[in-house]
Amino acid sequence: MKSWWQNLNKRERNLVLLAAILASIALAWTLVWKPLARYHTFLQQDLQDARDIRAQMQQQRTAIARLQSSPDQQQPAQGGSLDSTVNHLLKQHQLDGAGTSSEEQDRDTVALKLDGKPFDNLIRFLAQMESQHATHATSMTLKPGEATGLVDAQITLQR
Repeated sequence: MKSWWQNLNKRERNLVLLAAILASIALAWTLVWKPLARYHTFLQQDLQDARDIRAQMQQQRTAIARLQSSPDQQQPAQGGSLDSTVNHLLKQHQLDGAGTSSEEQDRDTVALKLDGKPFDNLIRFLAQMESQHATHATSMTLKPGEATGLVDAQITLQR
């Protein structure tokens, strides 16, 4: 390599040196500067996203505080008989039909018997009964159904 370099005249040496410097600058740009600039842009976007999320959370915190402090908080709906509400929601959650029976024990108590019904639908039904109709299960017996995800249940609901 040394002999090759010495065999070049001054003008060729300068040209090779210039080419080496330009190649070094191009490598530095491609391998160092460009990835750093891309990472900086990514961090700037990430920071902006975090600021946006923080602003949304502050708005939600304010809304929650306002709802918690308001004296006229909504009470769950309690109109109509519990039996009609239960039957409507059973149909809505696809828990009605064969294997379903409900017995109204009094105006505010209903006994349910469900055979081979989807467990997930049953849980959604119970959650909606509690959150929207102020009705909770006073007794409940669950047994696994014949197929995976199905359950046999005996539930007493009371307002």
